[in-house]
Amino acid sequence: MRQAAWAVVLIRELQARETVEAAGVLSRGMRDNPNNVAAWRMNAGRRQHALARFFSRVLDGLLVRGCVLGAFDDHQLVGVCGMAPPGQCQPGAVEKLTVVPSLLVGSPMVAIRVLKWVAEWAQRDLVQPHWHLGPVAVDTDRQGQGIGSRLLAEFCSRMDAKRATGYLETDKSQNVAFYRKYGFALEGEGEVLGAPNWYMTRRPAA
Repeated sequence: MRQAAWAVVLIRELQARETVEAAGVLSRGMRDNPNNVAAWRMNAGRRQHALARFFSRVLDGLLVRGCVLGAFDDHQLVGVCGMAPPGQCQPGAVEKLTVVPSLLVGSPMVAIRVLKWVAEWAQRDLVQPHWHLGPVAVDTDRQGQGIGSRLLAEFCSRMDAKRATGYLETDKSQNVAFYRKYGFALEGEGEVLGAPNWYMTRRPAA
C-alpha cells in the first residue's frame, strides 16, 4: 500500500530549468478550471497544450519576481505553488509582452480574454502589502492525496515567519473551504469572463 503523500512529499523552491516541467503540472491540474475554459475556448487537449505554453512564460517571470515551490515525490514533480512578494505580485509591462506570444494559439480572442481577466484581477488586488499566492495546482493523478495541503502549509509557515499577509484568487467554489482551513478569509467575489471568482486574504498567525 502506498505511503501517505503527507509523509513522502518533499517541498523545495524550483529552479529556472524546471519551469517547463512545472508548467506541465499546472496545465494538467488547471486545464478544466472555469477561468481557463472561458478564456481558451477549445477542446480539452488543445487547451492543455496551450496552457503549458502560457504557464511556462508565467513561471519564468514569477521566478524573477518571487519564487515557485515544487512538491516532489521520489524526484517526480507532482505539485506547484507560486508566490510573489509585496510590490511584485503584478507583472510589469515588459513581462506581459513576453507572455502575449504564448496566447496567440488559435483565435486572437484568447489573448484579449486573458488580458481582460488579468485586468479584473489587478483591479481587485489587495492594497496593503502582501504575498500573492498562485498559480497553485497538483497533477491530476495525485489530487486528493494531501499534496496541495503540504504546499499550502509551507506557504502559510513562510507567511507567519515573515509576519506577512497572504492573498489569492480562485475560480473554484470548493477551493474556498480548502483555503479557509489555512486561515484565509473571504474578502469578496465577482465574475471573470462569466465565471464566479473568489478573493481571499490571510493574516499571519498570532
